[in-house]
Amino acid sequence: MQVKIEKQDKETLIIEIDNGGHTLPNLLRKALWDDSSVSLAAYEKSHPYVGAPRLIVKSKDPKKSIMSAIKRTQDQIEQFGSEFEKVLKK
Repeated sequence: MQVKIEKQDKETLIIEIDNGGHTLPNLLRKALWDDSSVSLAAYEKSHPYVGAPRLIVKSKDPKKSIMSAIKRTQDQIEQFGSEFEKVLKK
Protein backbone atom coordinates (compact mmCIF):
# COMPACT_ATOMS: atom_id res chain seq x y z
CA MET A 1 0.00 0.00 0.00
CA GLN A 2 1.26 3.44 -0.85
CA VAL A 3 0.12 6.77 0.55
CA LYS A 4 0.76 10.04 -1.28
CA ILE A 5 0.05 13.55 -0.07
CA GLU A 6 -1.75 15.42 -2.85
CA LYS A 7 -2.45 18.67 -1.02
CA GLN A 8 -1.37 19.99 2.32
CA ASP A 9 -1.83 23.29 4.07
CA LYS A 10 -2.46 24.38 7.64
CA GLU A 11 -6.02 23.04 7.85
CA THR A 12 -6.40 20.72 4.85
CA LEU A 13 -4.82 17.42 3.94
CA ILE A 14 -5.70 15.34 0.88
CA ILE A 15 -4.04 11.97 0.61
CA GLU A 16 -4.24 9.25 -2.00
CA ILE A 17 -4.40 5.71 -0.64
CA ASP A 18 -3.26 3.30 -3.31
CA ASN A 19 -5.10 0.19 -2.18
CA GLY A 20 -7.91 0.42 -4.68
CA GLY A 21 -10.76 -0.23 -2.29
CA HIS A 22 -13.33 1.70 -0.33
CA THR A 23 -12.86 -0.09 3.00
CA LEU A 24 -9.89 1.77 4.48
CA PRO A 25 -10.81 5.33 3.44
CA ASN A 26 -14.41 4.78 4.57
CA LEU A 27 -13.26 3.43 7.93
CA LEU A 28 -10.97 6.44 8.44
CA ARG A 29 -13.65 8.89 7.29
CA LYS A 30 -16.05 7.54 9.88
CA ALA A 31 -13.42 7.61 12.65
CA LEU A 32 -12.44 11.17 11.74
CA TRP A 33 -15.99 12.39 12.38
CA ASP A 34 -15.55 11.36 16.03
CA ASP A 35 -12.98 14.17 16.36
CA SER A 36 -14.60 17.50 17.27
CA SER A 37 -11.80 19.47 15.59
CA VAL A 38 -12.62 17.93 12.18
CA SER A 39 -14.80 20.13 9.98
CA LEU A 40 -14.61 17.88 6.89
CA ALA A 41 -13.85 14.19 6.50
CA ALA A 42 -14.64 12.58 3.17
CA TYR A 43 -13.21 10.36 0.53
CA GLU A 44 -13.72 10.13 -3.19
CA LYS A 45 -12.85 7.68 -5.88
CA SER A 46 -13.12 8.82 -9.49
CA HIS A 47 -14.25 5.40 -10.75
CA PRO A 48 -15.58 2.45 -8.75
CA TYR A 49 -13.21 -0.08 -10.37
CA VAL A 50 -10.04 1.85 -11.14
CA GLY A 51 -8.02 4.58 -9.49
CA ALA A 52 -7.01 5.22 -5.92
CA PRO A 53 -9.32 6.75 -3.34
CA ARG A 54 -8.50 10.19 -1.93
CA LEU A 55 -9.12 11.01 1.73
CA ILE A 56 -9.94 14.68 2.33
CA VAL A 57 -9.59 16.09 5.84
CA LYS A 58 -10.07 19.61 7.15
CA SER A 59 -9.36 20.33 10.79
CA LYS A 60 -7.20 22.45 13.06
CA ASP A 61 -4.42 19.87 12.62
CA PRO A 62 -5.30 17.32 9.93
CA LYS A 63 -2.19 15.17 10.42
CA LYS A 64 -2.94 14.82 14.13
CA SER A 65 -6.60 14.11 13.39
CA ILE A 66 -5.72 11.31 10.97
CA MET A 67 -3.23 9.74 13.38
CA SER A 68 -5.82 9.89 16.20
CA ALA A 69 -8.42 8.26 13.94
CA ILE A 70 -5.96 5.49 13.08
CA LYS A 71 -5.23 4.89 16.77
CA ARG A 72 -8.92 4.80 17.72
CA THR A 73 -9.63 2.39 14.87
CA GLN A 74 -6.76 0.11 15.91
CA ASP A 75 -8.08 0.10 19.49
CA GLN A 76 -11.59 -0.81 18.30
CA ILE A 77 -10.25 -3.65 16.14
CA GLU A 78 -8.19 -5.02 19.04
CA GLN A 79 -11.23 -4.85 21.33
CA PHE A 80 -13.35 -6.63 18.74
CA GLY A 81 -10.66 -9.30 18.34
CA SER A 82 -10.62 -9.93 22.09
CA GLU A 83 -14.39 -10.16 22.30
CA PHE A 84 -14.53 -12.44 19.27
CA GLU A 85 -11.95 -14.79 20.81
CA LYS A 86 -14.09 -15.01 23.96
CA VAL A 87 -17.14 -15.94 21.87
CA LEU A 88 -15.18 -18.61 19.99
CA LYS A 89 -14.13 -20.26 23.26
CA LYS A 90 -17.73 -20.75 24.39
